[in-house]
Amino acid sequence: MSLTQSLNGGARDVAIPAARTSIATVCLSGTLDDKLDAIAAAGFGGVEIFEPDLVASPRRPAELARAIGDRGLRIDLYQPFRDLDSDDLKRFDRNMIRLERKFDVMDELGCELLLVCSSPLPSAAADDALLVDQLGAAAQRAAERGKRIAYEALAWGRHVNDYRHAAGIVAAVGNPALGTCLDSFHILSRGADPSAIADLPADSIFFLQLADAPQMTMDLLQWSRHHRCLPGQGNFDLTGFMHHVLAAGYDGPWSLEVFSDVFRHADPERTARDAHRSLRYLAESTGASTGARRADPPVAGGVVSIRVAAGPTSAPAVGETLRQIGFDLGGIDSRTGLQLYRDSDLAMVVDPTVGTVWTAPGAAGATPTVAQIGLRTDDPAAWAARAAEFDVPVAPVAAPGGSRDPSVAEVVRLDVTDALSIDLRPAPSAALWQRHFDLVPRTATEPPSLYTGVDHVGIGMSPADWEGAMLLLRSVFGMAVEDGLDVPDAVGTMRSQALTSGDGEAAVVRFVASLVPSRLDGAGPPRRRGGLTHVAFACDDIIATARACGERGLSALPIPENYYDDLQARCDLAPEIVDDLRRHHILYDADDTGGEFFHFFTPTIDDELFFEVVCRRGGYRGYGEVNSPVRVAAALAAGG
Repeated sequence: MSLTQSLNGGARDVAIPAARTSIATVCLSGTLDDKLDAIAAAGFGGVEIFEPDLVASPRRPAELARAIGDRGLRIDLYQPFRDLDSDDLKRFDRNMIRLERKFDVMDELGCELLLVCSSPLPSAAADDALLVDQLGAAAQRAAERGKRIAYEALAWGRHVNDYRHAAGIVAAVGNPALGTCLDSFHILSRGADPSAIADLPADSIFFLQLADAPQMTMDLLQWSRHHRCLPGQGNFDLTGFMHHVLAAGYDGPWSLEVFSDVFRHADPERTARDAHRSLRYLAESTGASTGARRADPPVAGGVVSIRVAAGPTSAPAVGETLRQIGFDLGGIDSRTGLQLYRDSDLAMVVDPTVGTVWTAPGAAGATPTVAQIGLRTDDPAAWAARAAEFDVPVAPVAAPGGSRDPSVAEVVRLDVTDALSIDLRPAPSAALWQRHFDLVPRTATEPPSLYTGVDHVGIGMSPADWEGAMLLLRSVFGMAVEDGLDVPDAVGTMRSQALTSGDGEAAVVRFVASLVPSRLDGAGPPRRRGGLTHVAFACDDIIATARACGERGLSALPIPENYYDDLQARCDLAPEIVDDLRRHHILYDADDTGGEFFHFFTPTIDDELFFEVVCRRGGYRGYGEVNSPVRVAAALAAGG
């Protein structure tokens, strides 16, 4: 099935150029048979055979070719052939013999395209004329054998490290058996302008390899070998890149070549499914840049409900903290024990039955965490259809206690990780929530509302969940990623990534994901004594809200006096404003455009969960990251 066919469904027509999908075996873990099974099951049409996988396989090349064909796959590329060119003519002659042997292997595989990389060796041909002669000789030999060569400029190539240089060499050779391989990582990691791709002759582009990556400043080889990721998981502008590729007239396979430490240890079936989904995401986003009509995500409102998996030990503290910041107990479900706390139509549900076990084996209790986020939507069915477009299963939803209830039939639930799901639900009302929470306090009254909604939700993810979750949030939900940050916390430095739906101050949904390293002893992620998971509630008046929370018994996380002395020195704030912030333990940040951010915190619950109250002004887009070290230190001091 082509990308056009797989993305065109019913009324949601997506005019995306048809493309053949392929993936390099190096992207996946396991044996070569494991990889091929996963690739075929995910829906790919083709595969790049990475030579080390073939060398390590017990199957002979002809037997492997039959096994690949039996799975409904084609072999699009055999790779890599390294260090062909050389200023040592004897070495080059030896390389040509090696090339013949690879053509023999390709005959058995039934593959006609070989990837040849530019050489990074000191002995690489430094003279373009010599390089043209040597690649010309290789191309002639390939033509005689019924093969073709795709020449790729490695980003760290000694003399050829730019796709434009490689394309010029190919043009100078002028043999139809020699073309270029365009690799998004090698081009974009160097900051090269990809616009010249559109001027390349279509028949000179033999192959396309795709990979995304987080923006990093490091050695290109190490960046490439360890930190590539799937389209939609990094920060490269692959949509713009593909615009130029398609403008050139390329109509060959879209193939993934992703070297990743995470993928080398991950379940190959899960990685392959995410990989195929990433190409669908890229095809959809590329459709917008090529003038085709893009199927934008359905409209979702803000966060309307959050379920905290607290467990029996932490549930009382979570409930009491919610009460102190303005959420009153509105009901308890007699069948499940779920507790509903409300601020107007914003619902917080505390689950006392289960928490997230992020502690060492045998440790008592579990840590509280956000387990479920509910978003308002007028069209749950459209979200279900969009999830299906990206092969994301919709989880079944039952009413509390497992009872049948028509009100939950419309809810669409998507699992972001094993521990976190997102519900797309019709706008809730007090009556809808109250129906499930049948034990209602006698004194329950409609409380005055303190909050305008949820500003953002902080969620922790393990390395195994990170890449897949980033892709799901970007593809299905259409969320945009901001530049990642390294944020200090109680047990080191964490990678943090903000994702938003909407724009700037008016963003509808904001998530701040933090990568939580796994414990080396296999006991799960370490507990974050400074807290990690949190919900930030938005208000219009930070001083009035802090005062109201204080009146309800909240003792906000105490911030050191030194912070406010420094704040007075570095910010142009009136002394009386600083005094108000000091009095209520409110932190402050401002950006270069005049935006301001005020926020205060509750104490951390069981080392993990806390709540935040924020106020944005003037288009501030950040999250007060500059204050993170102060918050973490304050939380540790309060806990110690």
